[in-house]
Amino acid sequence: MNIILAIPPSPGKNNIIRMIDCSHEAKANYLWQPNDFMIITSLLNLADGVAFIDGTADGLSEEDYLRELKNMTGDLLIFALSSVCWESDHAYFLKTRKQFPSIPFYVLGDVFLEESYQCHILKDCDGIVFNPYTLDLPAMARKPEPSGTRTLPGVCTAPGQKVFPEAKKAVLTAGTTPRHELFLKKGYRFPFARHYVFATVTTLWGCPFSCSYCTDSNFAPLVRSAQDVLRELEYVQGLGIKELFFADKVFGFSAQNVYPLLEAMATQFQFSWSCYFHPQLYDPRLLDMMKAAGCHTIITGIDSADVPSLQRYRRVVGPHKIDELIAQANRLNISICADFILGLEHETEGDIRKTIQYALDLPIDFASFNIAAPLPGSDIRRTVQSAGKLHFGREGFDTSGRSGILGNANIDAEQLRALRKIAFRRFYLRPSYLLKRLRKTSSFEHFMIQFQEMLTMIRKI
Repeated sequence: MNIILAIPPSPGKNNIIRMIDCSHEAKANYLWQPNDFMIITSLLNLADGVAFIDGTADGLSEEDYLRELKNMTGDLLIFALSSVCWESDHAYFLKTRKQFPSIPFYVLGDVFLEESYQCHILKDCDGIVFNPYTLDLPAMARKPEPSGTRTLPGVCTAPGQKVFPEAKKAVLTAGTTPRHELFLKKGYRFPFARHYVFATVTTLWGCPFSCSYCTDSNFAPLVRSAQDVLRELEYVQGLGIKELFFADKVFGFSAQNVYPLLEAMATQFQFSWSCYFHPQLYDPRLLDMMKAAGCHTIITGIDSADVPSLQRYRRVVGPHKIDELIAQANRLNISICADFILGLEHETEGDIRKTIQYALDLPIDFASFNIAAPLPGSDIRRTVQSAGKLHFGREGFDTSGRSGILGNANIDAEQLRALRKIAFRRFYLRPSYLLKRLRKTSSFEHFMIQFQEMLTMIRKI
């Protein structure tokens, strides 16, 4: 069997990251590897072939993208779209579909968390991928019977169809290793990496938490065994890769799985790596083990200066967890990127200014200031839809605030955009901050990665 994986060029050659759960435009110079596609390659047998094209990573023109597609053959094709550039991606989808009219054709992307978009796209394709770990690729490659809708694991073939297990947590059975060599394009960069060349590894797909403003709350967690992950790390090491990004939405879940993995990593490998980390999972022993296993940076969601106010969005973090996490990370010399959300439904301008000041006061290394947006599958989107402010086809909303800001009842779009600019300038353009970053760079390569990210952030803001 041969499969084709396709990502279209992005408008203006912007770095658009397309994922099943959440898509966004990069706030700096980075472009993540397409983790959902990587996972899909782990389902292939050794004899199976893969043709992969990424028009965004390679900066392809429309002409070059379509010309490369003409040279590809496969038994099925999976195409990635994003809500951030829906109009452009849908146009590429139609052109790609036209080139492959006779093979099964599937899509993935965050916009399909909305049933209206499921209805729209399923007229022109065979299904929507929602769970990359549970796919039956041979079944997907078989042409459907004309008699009606079929059921495929991990795939939506009819609008509103349930594709997730009822269990809140599931453990994955043994699989093969993703074909990492396919995803070593120079266009892929990770903002916190210490090396240009990196690999993306997943121990947990989905999320155990239920924050209503986050699209990941739609996806029940699937946990990989430590043994499977270690086999993958051996493969990555064999490719000469030293840097990892753990693409888990929250690294460290569950403890009985992650602790053996970290123990083995500390003794068998010398990777440097970064990950997302939820403050509620903080445990001193876990952070110690992460450091011993090579972790140098954690990305953690603080979201607001008024953490208790987030409970209305089902975001619950225990008292003092954030302070204890940051204090220990600093003692261990683990860098911290804190995520903040500006403009949640209940917030005023005063609330946002308090959050900006909170970010300045915290002993953190990076701050990601995100504008609250009506992301597909989120409560924010349902609220604005019910108020008649959002209609089919109006997409382009992104947490970077470069386009598609709605604002809330207390703050309009332009105020929000201005506040985000203030937050960026006050945090990153402090002389003391710049000196701190220089002291914490580990090599000239690390310095250049950080420098390029900073230049792009300044240009975009």
